[in-house]
Amino acid sequence: MEVDKRGHRKHPFPLLVVENNKDHQLIIGYCLRANIPQAEPIFATTAKEAKAFLQLSFAQRKTFPQLMLLDPFLPNLTKGFGLLTELRTAYPLLPIVILSHQQDQQLVNESYQRGAHSVIIKSTGLASWEQQFQRLKDYWLDVVSLPKKF
Repeated sequence: MEVDKRGHRKHPFPLLVVENNKDHQLIIGYCLRANIPQAEPIFATTAKEAKAFLQLSFAQRKTFPQLMLLDPFLPNLTKGFGLLTELRTAYPLLPIVILSHQQDQQLVNESYQRGAHSVIIKSTGLASWEQQFQRLKDYWLDVVSLPKKF
């Protein structure tokens, strides 16, 4: 995978999306294709699926995600935050962005306390979803410097 000197992705890279709502998976997949075409989304619907994928991909290194989007309601906050806590310990360099439908300051605070790198509140309309994913791309792929190896 080609990266520039700040770690920005120029070629396809895996992006893990942990989302149990099939409609949201479709919207996220569409928005990724439209706004971050170099992202190759891998969808997991449970914490167990996400952990299994990460363990396997970490061993192979080729498919390890460069970014992860996590809906903390899997199906409840206890499961989602439990996964976030486990992943921060197991994969401390993996950037994790919380993607939640609930706009609640307590959720935001706890997300950061448990090690999330960002929190995005899900939009209600497709145009807003697309704008959010364009901003996600602008920030995570064009502004910040990311780890080169995990």
